[in-house]
Amino acid sequence: MEIETEICVIGGGPAGSAAALRLAQLGRRVCLIERQTFPRQHVGESLPPSIWPILNLLGVDETVSQAGFLRASGSLLHWAGAFERRGVAGDHPGLLVDRGQFDAVLLRAAQAAGAQVVQPARAYRPVRQQSGWEIPVRTDTGAFRIQAQILLDAAGRQAGLGRRFLPASQPLLALYAYWHVPPGFGPQARVEAGQGHWYWGALLPGGVVNAMVFVDPDACIGLPPADRRDLYLNLLARSTLLAPCLEQRRIGPVRRADATSQAETTPPTRDLLRVGEASFAVDALSSQGVQLAMGQAVQAAAVVNTLLTTPEHSDLALSFYADRQFERVQTHAALAADFYARQHAVDPSHFWAERAKPLDWVKSPAFDPNREALRDDQPLILSPQAKLIASGVQTASHIEPGLVIGHPNLPRPVANLEGAMLGPLLERLGAPTTTLNIIKSWSEVLATHTASRILRWLWYHRIVIPAADQA
Repeated sequence: MEIETEICVIGGGPAGSAAALRLAQLGRRVCLIERQTFPRQHVGESLPPSIWPILNLLGVDETVSQAGFLRASGSLLHWAGAFERRGVAGDHPGLLVDRGQFDAVLLRAAQAAGAQVVQPARAYRPVRQQSGWEIPVRTDTGAFRIQAQILLDAAGRQAGLGRRFLPASQPLLALYAYWHVPPGFGPQARVEAGQGHWYWGALLPGGVVNAMVFVDPDACIGLPPADRRDLYLNLLARSTLLAPCLEQRRIGPVRRADATSQAETTPPTRDLLRVGEASFAVDALSSQGVQLAMGQAVQAAAVVNTLLTTPEHSDLALSFYADRQFERVQTHAALAADFYARQHAVDPSHFWAERAKPLDWVKSPAFDPNREALRDDQPLILSPQAKLIASGVQTASHIEPGLVIGHPNLPRPVANLEGAMLGPLLERLGAPTTTLNIIKSWSEVLATHTASRILRWLWYHRIVIPAADQA
């Protein structure tokens, strides 16, 4: 048996299913291979409110809304010596999900959209050929091959497919177990700093709590399972927010999982892209791993669609994809380091000190904002450090050529802001012009309040500067 398709996706987690779903929606022929039967146990159950626009784009927001997942009414933090409650429930709160069920919802949606799903099935080493890829596959009923032009690696952290990972954080190990829910344990994710470790816990559908302790892997080197269990229980007993779990019965063993943030460094090619944790595993502090994976999958679908429909834009699309990947790594490394640094300010121990700043290779450029108020009569000019660059711009279905603005204060070139393309706006700037005149000119194509906000954003980032500075 042989399956011929345009795209083969290996892995049916959130990244693989979202990519297959979006590609099928764009009319592409796609086959997805998943080695496990769903639903299957998987760590990672907290989804932030910002997941909803991605679910809406994929057309699964109503299905997810009706799947019985818990609405997260904010989060509880015990960090840097203080208690804090963040977020409130709204029309679209965050979600506490059973990942096995959530992943199954996405996979069924991809299949319903037209993606061919082969499950359970194991994909063996793909062979690159002149016309694309040949992927050997084995199921319970036999073996066959898939012929595909493009391969999407969505197989998670597992090794293979020529990956080259670099750590994007200091090593981190998660010890975790499931517990019957203690009395009064509400639907809020709980995050707490300990002494040389930190905690995360959340209530899941079905009256179960996942309680996790994140430690330096050195703390577990050489420990047999019974000693790892005792370490986990002893640390959990020291937690203010999660210790009540110990009053209930534990469900199953104490497990462990690598929680080190890592990034894959091989560049994308015209026949191979990576998505999800096959591309980048984010620090667990962000609780944004699933959202990042699905957002990147939508991006990958636009890139693949470009490779197949407008191959003359292939280099542009691949550069776009690689640049967004590195910016994603930089941004989240900085966010995690800032959060660790807050705890380091009250606890100078080695665990916090070595995590309080990003690794050198993922450090973001220094940011020097303009904090002065922008006057209406202020003559402005485009900064000589600002450059209009021809680059790839993402649309709903493709990566297309467009103008982006680059500047040392920007973590990445920016194409649009508040739905407005910045390139055409900045091309209107010539001789020194006052704030009011610029807003008036831009108001020919934008709402005045939008033009005003965009100009103030450019001022804050020093993309427009006082004309006197160039006199």
